[in-house]
Amino acid sequence: MSFRAALEAAGLRPRDVIPDGRWYRCPTDDKPRKRNGCFVLWPCGTRGFFKNYALHDDWCEWRDDQASIAPSAETLRRIRENREREQRRRVLAIHEARAYWDQAWPAGLHPYLARKGLTMRGVVGLRECDGKLLVPMSKGVLLSVQTITADGEKKFWPGAPTKGTSYELARNRASVTCLCEGLATGLAVFQAVPQVRVIVAFDSGNLLPAAEYLQLRGSVVVCADNDHGTLAARGFNPGLLAAQKVADAIGCGVAYPSDIEGTDWADALKEWGERAPSRMQREILAKARMVRPAQVREPAMS
Repeated sequence: MSFRAALEAAGLRPRDVIPDGRWYRCPTDDKPRKRNGCFVLWPCGTRGFFKNYALHDDWCEWRDDQASIAPSAETLRRIRENREREQRRRVLAIHEARAYWDQAWPAGLHPYLARKGLTMRGVVGLRECDGKLLVPMSKGVLLSVQTITADGEKKFWPGAPTKGTSYELARNRASVTCLCEGLATGLAVFQAVPQVRVIVAFDSGNLLPAAEYLQLRGSVVVCADNDHGTLAARGFNPGLLAAQKVADAIGCGVAYPSDIEGTDWADALKEWGERAPSRMQREILAKARMVRPAQVREPAMS
């Protein structure tokens, strides 16, 4: 099986597969609008690694059994140069994202949030530029920016790091920490449940890295997406699988909306009507679990 065939069998949708030792993100069958897959092929073309963040806990390895995989000195040199070049590109992308952020202005009620039936209550630090809503992606400092158009198209800044980044909807004296994928989901939870603060991790593959980097403790619950459409079509639920990985790793709880046509808590807030806030409070708070310092693993390396 070729490397591309192995990627496609794992649900990844790569555009180009180049043996250059660089890491690439790509869409997956279950998340076609996101980059939930990652892969690298050595310059020798005989060894590669890949991961579908919704399915795999660890990296999957591919080898060409018909060729020698022992890298030559030239191959090792090319790998080193590619890594150095990738690091320079990443640093440049961070600077570009920060420059774009600096030229933006504080956001009002953006059409994307208005369409979701949300308000700006509790929102701090969002900006707007070129008609797009800008969400800071931080890891102690700003590393990247997520842009969201009025019709909901989401993009990360090309080349900037995303692993372990997050955006917080803070609340003084919050008794529960809620971890979720997207901004709209996080804002819906924050506005419906007055006892919580919310950590937005941006996608399912980043839930665990964000939780590990922040070393979440106290009463914690993952407010998961319920990808029931994917479950019906492909036999697995990416949102719940990713949430359960976090629960298994740090000992928190998992809450997800049911009996809705949509997939997340923002959809539930709209579909459940006037009783939605009280129902969300009951269901989310009931699933929160205590996470103690001994349960929290060391932050994952970026």
